[in-house]
Amino acid sequence: MKNKLLYLLACILCFASCTDETKVQSVRLEPTELTLKIGETRQIEMLIEPISAIIYNPVAWHTSDPNVAQVDNNGNVTAIYAGECLITCKTKHHEGYCHVTVVAPKYQIKFSNAIVFDEGIKPETNQRNLILRLYDDNLTIDSTGTMLGNGLFLNINIYAPTDSKQLPIGEYHTSDTINDYTIQPGALRQEGNAYYATGSYLGQYTDNGLSAIFLTEGNIKIESNGNYTITCSFIGTSKEEINATYNGNLNIYDTSQENQITTIEYIESKTEPIEIEKEPIVNHVKITLSNNDTTIIFVARTPKSITYLPLGNYYLSDEIIAYTLVPSECTIATNDKTISITAATLQVQENEYYGTFIDIDGNKYLFHSTKKNENIRKQQIKSFVY
Repeated sequence: MKNKLLYLLACILCFASCTDETKVQSVRLEPTELTLKIGETRQIEMLIEPISAIIYNPVAWHTSDPNVAQVDNNGNVTAIYAGECLITCKTKHHEGYCHVTVVAPKYQIKFSNAIVFDEGIKPETNQRNLILRLYDDNLTIDSTGTMLGNGLFLNINIYAPTDSKQLPIGEYHTSDTINDYTIQPGALRQEGNAYYATGSYLGQYTDNGLSAIFLTEGNIKIESNGNYTITCSFIGTSKEEINATYNGNLNIYDTSQENQITTIEYIESKTEPIEIEKEPIVNHVKITLSNNDTTIIFVARTPKSITYLPLGNYYLSDEIIAYTLVPSECTIATNDKTISITAATLQVQENEYYGTFIDIDGNKYLFHSTKKNENIRKQQIKSFVY
């Protein structure tokens, strides 16, 4: 009799424990699979047993990849960019899951401008390296490759036969092996704390930096009947489908090392407001960069409302408007001569300058000038939505 009472008591305690409304028995999410488009938001429902236990047990939501999808404390999932991730809802001892897929975007772009840079014959591959760049009307690109504006472009790194001075017609395909009529896939290269886009990629350039989708596979078809017709079809790293076209003329520039390129670093800098009486509708800032044997001087036009040099992109122009450089005031002086500049672009970033000056003979002078002992802000490449 005593054993029966003990058994009955154990069953009662067990039943009471199993039906304790304060303890979570299970957690699951509904749905368990979710497919979203970029920017779309859906709420995942959390189902907890018993339902009363939610009062006594806090839950935490988590995403395995916030670059793909993010989730708030109410289970609202927002798609950020193409890919897959796992959404988890946890209590102290239980958790539920939902697998989220964000659909890769499709791009159909008709570009209105094109330019080609001939990098010359690469001795390690014995192929001619050509950079084809298609871009929209919101960007300008000069003969050095310097880009100004806020817009979209397609950078395609191709290899052609060594005897090709123009852009050869034909079909080009992506390949990790460099041969004639191949396209180099895109990649992210790191140098120190800085990141650079290399190879082939779809880029979005703004005053805040560069965003890029790297191209992993695809092809371009180039035809010519007076004008060039270019048709592109690529797949990006996150399975983006990128189709682009261009029809029109091509400007081709020789950017091989056969041209003289001088890189200049500076030790000291001086920035001062000046007046140019014949240009009263803008203000002017004179910048002097110098090292032991070279001095770079340029005068930038700035908005009338400010007297300092604002961050941004500048180019040499006879037009008297803000964010341009005064042609007669751009020079490079060495120990034995002063060089007049006929074309120039300048990027002013926080604590640093990126500049390209070209003299009358076509020689290029590049400077990436950083103030000594300053912490420099670096831009990282990331995916974007256009």
